[in-house]
Amino acid sequence: MNLEDAANLGTALAAVATLALVGFGVRQLIALQKQVELGQQATDAAVTAAEAAQRAVLETARARIDEQVARVVVISEDPQWPPLRNPLISSMPAGDEARLFDSLTLHGSPEVGNDDLIFPQDASQLMWFVIRGLVTNEGRSTARIRLDGEGRFIQGTSTLIPGEHVEIPPVVGGWRGNSSYLFTEHLLRPGKSALFEWAAGCTVAEWAELHDQPTPAGGCIYLKSFDSAEHGVVDSVKVEVQGRPLQPVPQRNAHWALSSSPHMHIGVVVWPTQREYRGEVSSRE
Repeated sequence: MNLEDAANLGTALAAVATLALVGFGVRQLIALQKQVELGQQATDAAVTAAEAAQRAVLETARARIDEQVARVVVISEDPQWPPLRNPLISSMPAGDEARLFDSLTLHGSPEVGNDDLIFPQDASQLMWFVIRGLVTNEGRSTARIRLDGEGRFIQGTSTLIPGEHVEIPPVVGGWRGNSSYLFTEHLLRPGKSALFEWAAGCTVAEWAELHDQPTPAGGCIYLKSFDSAEHGVVDSVKVEVQGRPLQPVPQRNAHWALSSSPHMHIGVVVWPTQREYRGEVSSRE
């Protein structure tokens, strides 16, 4: 074998050795990748198991709290018909403005009659509904309740509990300004009910504008319930009026009138209670 043949043989052997090393390295990389994937799967499984265990503990804690705290249930009457309107007010009250349930505002808000509402002279007047609702504490502890919006707790009777006179629950706090009912909190003991009324309104023009639209005009209020326990709950119930109480008068341009079928065109939606657990909020903070 001459020197050239020996060199070629050495080169070939070196190439074979290199290929073998490369193949070994590839196999090692494949094996390592599989190990990494298996490790990631194990980690994901551990995280999933930990999250499931955490959720189970959380649900158990919530169930234990739910058994002990206040639980309010809200139902509503239909809006009073006909609605009211005020020629001096063009929007729902805000800030320190006169409230709709103040005596002067109520006396200055006659019922909408059978006469036409004519644009533009009547377009900016506030047209509003009075709605009554009933809240009952079906839980095991006393709740502090308040109305966030244009509403107040009242005494009287309701079609929701025929023949029973409902008293105003005791006041426990709240902001006291020009309107004593605004943001005032009351105590509602287990098994007791409270009657409230609230106002939902917008301008005549806004009611008319949406009379044939998929989303009707209206308004809402929130009833808030606070449990007294340190790790209790805060419940929020949204009550909303939706409706199309006005209809155009045939053959009279810019003339509007009340709907002839109020129960088909105005109604109240009580949305599901949204519950917040105060202990969980504190732990996040």
